[in-house]
Amino acid sequence: MSIPLLHFPYVVQKEIFKSMEYCELFIMSLCSKRMKYCVIRAKRKVPELWYGVNPALKFIALQEGESPVDVIIAFDDQPELSGMKPMELEIGDNFKTRGIVKTVQSTLDQEFCSIRLPKLDAKVTKALHEHVKQLFLYTVPCGIEIDNNSLTEELPVYENVNRIHVTGGSILELNDLDTFLSQSYPNLGTLMINCPINGEVNDSSKILEVSNIYLSKPGLVGASLLSKFTGRNIVFSHLVIAEKELNLFIRKWMNSEAYHHSEMVFFSAPPDYNLNTGLIIDELETEEFDPTKRPQWYQIDFKLFNIPSSPADFSGDNCFDVIRESDGKRASILSFSNFFMFLVWN
Repeated sequence: MSIPLLHFPYVVQKEIFKSMEYCELFIMSLCSKRMKYCVIRAKRKVPELWYGVNPALKFIALQEGESPVDVIIAFDDQPELSGMKPMELEIGDNFKTRGIVKTVQSTLDQEFCSIRLPKLDAKVTKALHEHVKQLFLYTVPCGIEIDNNSLTEELPVYENVNRIHVTGGSILELNDLDTFLSQSYPNLGTLMINCPINGEVNDSSKILEVSNIYLSKPGLVGASLLSKFTGRNIVFSHLVIAEKELNLFIRKWMNSEAYHHSEMVFFSAPPDYNLNTGLIIDELETEEFDPTKRPQWYQIDFKLFNIPSSPADFSGDNCFDVIRESDGKRASILSFSNFFMFLVWN
């Protein structure tokens, strides 16, 4: 038996909407303009929002604290709609199409709204963004997870974005990333790239404007990026770099020639790569760990998408301290055969 929800007083409607899952609210808003208006009036707040952009999939997901990202709305590209009868859909301000709407159980045992459309294009992406902005209240900065093949798509202007996660199996060209980052992202603080990257980092590269960076497959870009980095935290996985380049990095920091805002440099090298700690600290004036001058443990916060914080032990034979001449600030070097960390104690 159906419930005449729109016949209820608004105070009752609002309590009902507050008890619904986010995906249920989204589906309700597709029923009619009047129902959509009622959902908007409920002013349902959401935690951190993620916009997902993939050539064959667009999605909206939520993340609260360190919890896993939970998809609530997914638009799937299905040129031949089958299995259910398509329905008329009005999404965003004035975008109309036909699609199949259903709820699906996610891997987190949560339901999300799956919408199959015959074509995913810029109009769909823009309409989905408009629709979510209208339905939900969110003051926490948003994130974007985007496939590298979608970087050149026509995308809406996502507002108040502070984190971007680039994924994909193909090689990401640095020029395409520069074009994408040239859009309006004044609050962008963290960039995570989980795909191979190719190109040349120059002084005008937009990636240098980001404070916190993670590259999982940096290739030749990694060492070049580190040499020009002006941000706070940079993390690499499978970085190949010469010891003399790390030595130069530390010298420039000690002499206040560069890396004025640096807080942490962290990387792992390939399994068959052996760093020579002696060459890294060659002719540097170093000190051993002294518990009266700094803590032994540091809680690392990568400030990255879905990577938890973890403690690190800055003591022992593989740890060395250096002092910046200009202000006496202390930094620690932690170096093993395929692992390196440089930490500034603030």
